[in-house]
Amino acid sequence: MDAQEIMKRLQDPFPPEEIEWRVGSTNGDKTKGIALAYVTNRAIQNRLDEVFGVFGWRNEYREWKEKSQLCGISVKVEGEWITKWDGADDSNMEAVKGGLSDAMKRAAYQWGIGRYLYKLENMWVPIKAAGRSHVLVSEPQLPSWALPEGFQYNAKRQTTDTQPPQEERKTEAPKNNTTNNNEDNTTTSMLISAAQIKYSHRLKNDKRISDDDFKLLVSQVGNGKDSIKDLTKKEASVLINQLNEYPAGA
Repeated sequence: MDAQEIMKRLQDPFPPEEIEWRVGSTNGDKTKGIALAYVTNRAIQNRLDEVFGVFGWRNEYREWKEKSQLCGISVKVEGEWITKWDGADDSNMEAVKGGLSDAMKRAAYQWGIGRYLYKLENMWVPIKAAGRSHVLVSEPQLPSWALPEGFQYNAKRQTTDTQPPQEERKTEAPKNNTTNNNEDNTTTSMLISAAQIKYSHRLKNDKRISDDDFKLLVSQVGNGKDSIKDLTKKEASVLINQLNEYPAGA
């Protein structure tokens, strides 16, 4: 893999389930705040495993001033270790642990992982109090350019002021159809995402896993399911973890 390909794969967008959100600036009455997006540490670790291999990267921490942490992420390039550092203050919740986590996120940005999130426009969204801080009422959707190629959000029904209450809609709709529709929506939302499918196949190709071995892994994590498209999101996560641990060229 040449430098351009490494850079592209490090900078690839993540699916929404691998993004976490925090509240930035708030308005005067604390009813709205700016939604700030971050890549989860687990997603960062998976991306580094994917690009450099399990033994091709490492991280280390150092104290930085008072109540601050530095994290260095090193990758092995042509037999030599190259390190990039960044740091963060202890967080308000689980202070040291939060500071270590934030420091690693910042160090990952130095390598281009998740850096595209800095390009997001400020999104003001409803917030609510949570202890001494605030959290988002719901997570916003990312624009198409900040999503993996081919990813689409699952359609969700939303209640508006012009719609009757949920109980009234249930009464008006045929009972058998309502039950079936709810089951269909629930099933669809639980199924593997397009991003998970794409990532699984990329790991399969990178590690030169045969079609038969890949089908066997799918069947094992899916309790006998024949196709990766039939897996749930939870089963897909297990599959991806197994693919990451699968020895290359086995």
